[in-house]
Amino acid sequence: MKVLAIASYGDLGGSQFRLATFIDHRPAGVEAEVLLVSDGPLRAYLAVRGIRTLIASGYDGRPGLGHAVRFTRSLHGLLMRRRPDVVWAMGQKAALLAAPACRAHRIPIVWHKVDFSRDATLAKPVAAAVNGVVAPSRALVDALGPLRSARFLGVVHPALRLGDVEPQSDPDRPVIGTVARLVPYKGHHHIIRAAAALSSDFPGLRVVLAGGPAAEYPDYPARLEALAAELGMKERVEMPGFTEDVAAVLSRMTVFVNATYRDEQGFGLEGLSGAMLEASWVGVPVVATRGGGTAEGVQDGVTGTLVNGADSGQLASAIRPYLRDPALAARAGADGRRFARSRFAPEVASRRLFAVLDEVASARS
Repeated sequence: MKVLAIASYGDLGGSQFRLATFIDHRPAGVEAEVLLVSDGPLRAYLAVRGIRTLIASGYDGRPGLGHAVRFTRSLHGLLMRRRPDVVWAMGQKAALLAAPACRAHRIPIVWHKVDFSRDATLAKPVAAAVNGVVAPSRALVDALGPLRSARFLGVVHPALRLGDVEPQSDPDRPVIGTVARLVPYKGHHHIIRAAAALSSDFPGLRVVLAGGPAAEYPDYPARLEALAAELGMKERVEMPGFTEDVAAVLSRMTVFVNATYRDEQGFGLEGLSGAMLEASWVGVPVVATRGGGTAEGVQDGVTGTLVNGADSGQLASAIRPYLRDPALAARAGADGRRFARSRFAPEVASRRLFAVLDEVASARS
């Protein structure tokens, strides 16, 4: 089977890492190459893995009608030359741009829906334009409405990229934190406030907020630093920036915190956080806000604790028992390791994805 994967963005984020991991673990007999709708560090990340990558240019930002027409013409030639059996569109933008050319060539296209972006206006039209939809959680496909029964091909869990990693946390110097881009709706500021509320009870507590800055929120890192200073947490908060060595960051943590919330523009719900699942893989208890697909990745009261909102008081109350009782944290971490490795091992997730793509390709034949 020949697969053309189309990635909406060329940066390095959760869905981009998943795409590379899926292809790294593809079954024998599957040929795969990637078209990036916009260039970025993902190109080099794929290149070192020997994954053939093609680059489109001039498609940064939200696509308009002119972009769609030009992309359709360009993809038309590529489909003629490559003749893939199926197109796998990672993200809404990739599916939206690629669907017209795929339809014209009668090449099936599967939309890998990874978030809730613009669901109110685009989820149904994009689903109608493709042959099928997969998603990392069931919550992500509710927006398809009546098209769900006709287009939803099933859940494909994220393929995690970590090996055998052991937690290294020190009960006397506990660490809480997260791994996420520095955007407000990821709730980093709520994590700092929660840590401040816990600091008197746990004088050795530190906070690690790993993630790179986002162009759309250029002042957010400075705002976080100012907040830490205001709360007397300046020396306790680390912001190491983007890191590929996620395992090294997670292994230090006593508790992983996912404080994502929906902002005024509707951004922020998690489809299913890969970093959160990787924390469980390492053996770190998770405290996470409910919403989106998060509840499908946390066994509440077993692998971690779900809270109803990104309020710093609720987060602190959920974090405190794991800091106070290392045995509780160890049990939750061990349960998280078993849960993550049974569901999100890269071989299992990749086999599931390519089986779905093969089924769609075979139906076309």
